[in-house]
Order: sequence, then C-alpha cells, then structure tokens
Amino acid sequence: MLSGIINVNKPKGYTSYQVVSRLKKILGIKQIGHTGTLDPLAVGVLPICTGKATRIIEYLDSSKAYRAYILLGIKTTTYDTEGKILEKILIKPDIDKIKDYLQEFKGRITQTPPMYSAVHYKGKRLYEYARKNIEIKDIPTRQVIINTIRLIDIEKIDTENPVLVVDIDCSGGTYIRSIAHDLGEKLGYGCCLENLTRLKSGKFRLEDSLTLEQIEEYYKKGEIEKFLINPADVLDLEVLKIDCEQKSRIKNGQSLFFEEQRAQGMIQLVYEDSLAAIAEVIENRIRPVKVFC
Repeated sequence: MLSGIINVNKPKGYTSYQVVSRLKKILGIKQIGHTGTLDPLAVGVLPICTGKATRIIEYLDSSKAYRAYILLGIKTTTYDTEGKILEKILIKPDIDKIKDYLQEFKGRITQTPPMYSAVHYKGKRLYEYARKNIEIKDIPTRQVIINTIRLIDIEKIDTENPVLVVDIDCSGGTYIRSIAHDLGEKLGYGCCLENLTRLKSGKFRLEDSLTLEQIEEYYKKGEIEKFLINPADVLDLEVLKIDCEQKSRIKNGQSLFFEEQRAQGMIQLVYEDSLAAIAEVIENRIRPVKVFC
C-alpha cells in the first residue's frame, strides 16, 4: 500500500471529498484522507495522506496562507459568489478605510462560521440547517489567529463592484469567507468571496503541488517518488534516529530509555529515513504513541 503524503493542487468546482474519491480510483487504495477542507470555489494546496500516513494528520502543521478575491458591494447567503444574492449596490471603494479595517482582523479574533459550512451543530452540519431555511442564532464561535493580512491589489476598479486581492496568513480553521463577510459589515455594505487560492498549508506550498492529472500520469509510469512525500520530511517534530534494535522495541510497543533527560514533548523516531513512530518524551523515557514500522 502507498503510504505518504501528496501535495494536491485542488481544482475549482471539486469538493475535498471528491478529490479524495478521485485519488482512491487513481491509486487503487481505500485508506486515504485530506488534512483540511477546501470549499468547491477554492483552488490550491490540499495535502492528502495515504496508507499509514493518515494517522499523522493531527501532527502536521495546520497554518495556512491564502490569496482571497473579495467582491465589494454584494452580500450572499453563503458569503461567496455561489450563494443567493441578498444585496447588490454600486461601490466606489475608500482604499484607506479598507486597509484600516483589514488590519482590525490581525491577531487573535473570534469568528462565527458561515451557515453554509460543515461545522457540526447538535449532530448535524450547519449547511443541512441552512438548506432547510432553519436559522441558527447560537452558532458556536471559534478563536483563530490572523498572522498577516495585506491588500495586494484592486481588480475591476472601474466597475460597479471592484474586487480586493488580499493575502492572508492564518491559523488552521480560519474561514476566509467569514473575513470577507465581516469586512463588509465593517464597511457598511455587502462583501463576499469571489475566488480563493490556498498558497500554503503547513510545509506544503502551491508551487510544489501537482494536479490530479499529473499524479495519475506519474502513477501509471511507476514514478511514485515524484508525487509521494515521506512523512518524516514534513512533520514539524524533532527527529530522533534509532537503530535496528531500538526499532524492534518500538515495533513491540516498548519504551526506550536514555541516561540523560531529553526535552519533554512529542518527537518522531526515524529509522533509515522512514518514520518508525511518533513518541512522547517523559523525563528519560520515550514512549511510542503511534507506531508505523
């Protein structure tokens, strides 16, 4: 079975689930999963874990970077252009005001997810309520971190509804659609997301990503190394290399002991460049948490 990570460039119009389904057919495997949902509207980096690597998703760096295209003067039910238009007005943007309001999102902020989202609420997804026109007034909020947010350009400046091009570096779980909507609330008129490109997810970058067609071509040629990434190369954990004897102990679920005390926390145990286990350091003991060898 293929075990590793694939940096997929998700095409527009696909759900993350559809990308996973397509890869299942291309690679002929069942154990596969994505590391973070991208809306159908969005394109860009979507890391996919296969085989045993599906067990490391929680340990991958969850930070994200996006280029967002925010349409001014239009408010929709979904906070993007795929929803029903609720309001549309002509806009002449005040650039300085927009820049000032964008900076108010910087730092730790509280977000309310869109009604048309996959967030769970009382056993159902929010979009299930939205499709039945059921209003939820106590949607659970979440804390997210916006590291940087910067206006890059304004497109269609001479039209009725210009488009802001905004780069955002943020924590995992951030809803860019909500930022677009909330910017409109600050400005006093509707805003929604027109397009979105994920530039980065943890250590995975857009310039290194592959289309589904490229992955399929490499797989058919047997050139698996061109798309399958070794988990040991991208995990954001300290590396401890182990020998054959230590690998055998880890494989049997036994702890390793060292005379000197090491820094406490999670580490990765690597044998001959392959991930053998994710382990926890407790004083001078290294306890395997997830074993892969």
